[in-house]
Amino acid sequence: MVNTNPESDTAARTLITELRSLLGTKLVAYLAEAPDTATVRRWLDGTTPPPDQAVLNRLHVALDAARRISARDTPTVAQTWFQGRNPALDNHPPAQLLREANLNTVRDTIRDAASEFATHGS
Repeated sequence: MVNTNPESDTAARTLITELRSLLGTKLVAYLAEAPDTATVRRWLDGTTPPPDQAVLNRLHVALDAARRISARDTPTVAQTWFQGRNPALDNHPPAQLLREANLNTVRDTIRDAASEFATHGS
């Protein structure tokens, strides 16, 4: 199901804009299970309705983690963290877990791993 509320569309665009500034369009497309990066751009320019709430919830978790890391390091480091194997996540990349696992199961684990990385590195 797709959002049709203009307020929620604006909130979704704000979320996607910030996440894209921290992680880049390709990683946002991957996390959102978008078919390509052009879809992300269409969400942002309003020519395509934003993704459904389940995807937006996943993007919120990603944004929280990206903010934690980017507060202490660069967006490039956050991008690398999302794509690299993480010992705190059973050697799974955070992006893969967010995309493939049950969000309710991994939300806190992702947050804690991002906080740990932001505080102590690697």
